[in-house]
Amino acid sequence: MTSRLSALLIASITLLICLALTACGGGPPTPADSHAHQPGADAGRPIQAQDGHAAESGHGEDSHDQGGEEAHDHAEAHEDTIQLSAQALRDNAIRVEPVRRHRLAQTATFPARVSFDTERMAHVGTPVSGRVAEIRVRVGDRVQAGSTLFIIDSPALGEAQSEYIQRQTQVRVTRSLQEVALMAVERARRLHAEKAVSLGELQRREGEYQKALSDRQAVEASLTAAENKLRLWGMDDDGIRRLADSGRIDPHYAVRAPLVGQVVEREATLGEMVGPEREALLVLADTRRFWVLADVPEGQVHRVTIGSESWITLDARPESPIRGVVSFISPSVTPATRTVQVRVEVDAEPALKAGIFTQVQLVLQAAPGENSRLSLAVLAGSVQSVENRRSVFVEVPGQPGTFQTRRVETGPVVGGLAPILAGLKEGERVATGGVFVLKAHLEKALMEGKTCSGH
Repeated sequence: MTSRLSALLIASITLLICLALTACGGGPPTPADSHAHQPGADAGRPIQAQDGHAAESGHGEDSHDQGGEEAHDHAEAHEDTIQLSAQALRDNAIRVEPVRRHRLAQTATFPARVSFDTERMAHVGTPVSGRVAEIRVRVGDRVQAGSTLFIIDSPALGEAQSEYIQRQTQVRVTRSLQEVALMAVERARRLHAEKAVSLGELQRREGEYQKALSDRQAVEASLTAAENKLRLWGMDDDGIRRLADSGRIDPHYAVRAPLVGQVVEREATLGEMVGPEREALLVLADTRRFWVLADVPEGQVHRVTIGSESWITLDARPESPIRGVVSFISPSVTPATRTVQVRVEVDAEPALKAGIFTQVQLVLQAAPGENSRLSLAVLAGSVQSVENRRSVFVEVPGQPGTFQTRRVETGPVVGGLAPILAGLKEGERVATGGVFVLKAHLEKALMEGKTCSGH
């Protein structure tokens, strides 16, 4: 009995061990597995890649390199290509120009600061005293010439208007008295001719007429003075005419903009007492044009000429200099720095702000015996940073509106032109306008992993 139990126990243990080996993948090898590691078993047989495509082996390095180049070209054609419709080209002001050689003049860079055009600024005050009753603009607002900026409640203006109305009434009265006196003189002359009145009576009536005439002239002079006072306080012909016709006093004075511009400062507040003694209630500036004031050492200023080109580099957009023109060279030297101020005029750009510091690259006149050089170059704004590499957008030949990025090597920017050291050939067409739009389309396409088409 004991031997039977022992045999049964041994059989159970053996069964458990076999089951455990089977679960762990053990057991004797199958016929298919018996050849898995035999030498040469896989020679000449394709190995299945993870993406489900067969990867050929045993074709050598040349075949591998050729396939790599083809894959790279395929990626360039799809990932770095932008296609825009003709309408999109027009809407985004995209310009294309052939790459050509330019004569690069010598330039020099100087520190500068941006300023408003002071010849297109206005410090707006008020000629009348009173309280600010209404403010119609805020800092940053753009206004047209003649737009109302403030309404001032001015008792002094009301008194001046009242005086004008009184003088106007007096003029009408004295004119009537003069006409009556003139009629009396004429009647006395006829009666005196007929011996009906004495000479003394005629002379008395003539004296009364002269007095009425002088009274009328005096009142008319005071009316003119009252009208001039209203003009000095800003009332125009229409306002004075309305006042004369209606006889209604309006003590509210409207402060108007003398020019087109933007409100850059505002000093007045609602309810504040103001008057002619205040230098300005607000400051207007025409921000369609700015001045860039460069400090040029006295030893180099003789090579700068009025009308020459210049290029302003801003920290906010160093890759795209702004073109300007030299409009004024100071006739004096600043004693502390021994520099001469050179004024460059530039059109407004979003990044231009009065007061910021910048750098100006000025084109210098060639020194005697110095020749400028011809170099392959493109506009500096055509070169953009794409995936941390300097690149341009080249139009695909025969496919208007289709652009490919091309990595280039450039030299220092000279007069707004970037010399091309490598990457482009003369005659290739590159985008020179609307380049930021192309870059935005490309970045969007790269993020989405597909080409970008403009509609």
